[in-house]
Amino acid sequence: MPERLSLLRAKNTSPGLDQAITSAAIAQARQFIAGIRAYQTHPARREVPPAKIIWQAGTTELRDYNPEAKGAPVVLVVPSLINRFDILDLDQDFSLLRALAAHGFRPLVVDWNVPGEDEKDFSLSDYILKRLVPIIDYATSETQQLHLLGYCMGGLLSLALATLRREQLKTLTLMATPWDFHRAENVDGAAFVNLSEQLEPYLQELGHLPLDVIQSMFAWFQPMQAMKKFQHFAALDPDSLEARQFVLCEDWLNEGVPLTANAARACLRDWYGENQTGKIRWRIAGQLIDPRAINIPAYVIIPGKDRIVPPEQARPLARLLRHAVLHEPMLGHIGMIASRHAPHQVWQPLMTWMKGH
Repeated sequence: MPERLSLLRAKNTSPGLDQAITSAAIAQARQFIAGIRAYQTHPARREVPPAKIIWQAGTTELRDYNPEAKGAPVVLVVPSLINRFDILDLDQDFSLLRALAAHGFRPLVVDWNVPGEDEKDFSLSDYILKRLVPIIDYATSETQQLHLLGYCMGGLLSLALATLRREQLKTLTLMATPWDFHRAENVDGAAFVNLSEQLEPYLQELGHLPLDVIQSMFAWFQPMQAMKKFQHFAALDPDSLEARQFVLCEDWLNEGVPLTANAARACLRDWYGENQTGKIRWRIAGQLIDPRAINIPAYVIIPGKDRIVPPEQARPLARLLRHAVLHEPMLGHIGMIASRHAPHQVWQPLMTWMKGH
């Protein structure tokens, strides 16, 4: 067989073809490098006035995007633990949080910040019981119920909060929220269990999962994404809105935060490894997190081009929620929040739905 392969390779080898392939590869590499350089030198910076901090515990803060709107419907927004909330307030004129405020809501967003001394040993249960539960109790001290919105990993935390505090909620919105982790082709449960075991010595020594490791894991999901996006950026007009949004999104991606060791173990082992959510075995403080028990109106947004949380990973959750409306815009994981199509395809339908409840 090796001889046959060698012969086949020899018959199909052409100096002209080899040169064409090499030239194309060099051209793509040059465009990739040009895109990186263009990003590094681009003058765009996120410049938005900071929202008022109305509650704090440890390094976790609650920010109010419409503090003067007393009596307005409150929307509590829960982002992922591994990324700053900034993607929801990317630019002065391009912000989901400011759009909610402009349409008569009072958005309150959880700003997790980098885990501090109080949070260094936090598990997912701690984040929910010691941060989200006190936050929702505080936020509903002046109003009986609020709208709860979770994005990505924040959607799973919101689902757990809804299980524990459903009487304080009007609605539940889940954006790009994973559930059945083993439905996705790029998730191998055994590989994540193995990865968790390999990382354990570092988690014990450092006490957290570093940002570089987290970013490497996302690169695992999309191995060619970095090259493609910077090649695309190299061809953009640097003065265009698309170029500015690219730079702001990339800055956000590069300014993520580490995950505490206990939270990392749960994500790698319990979610990706054992698929405790999809098997409806995930528990918080002994309470089973079962979407079938949540009987409030739910709005589930599943971006059709998502590669971080593939649609097949998220759809089972929409089917389990008893009163769910499913919306599937053909956008990506970040595009549903930060593309030029997001306001029309995602923000406006969401706000219209919430106003109806």
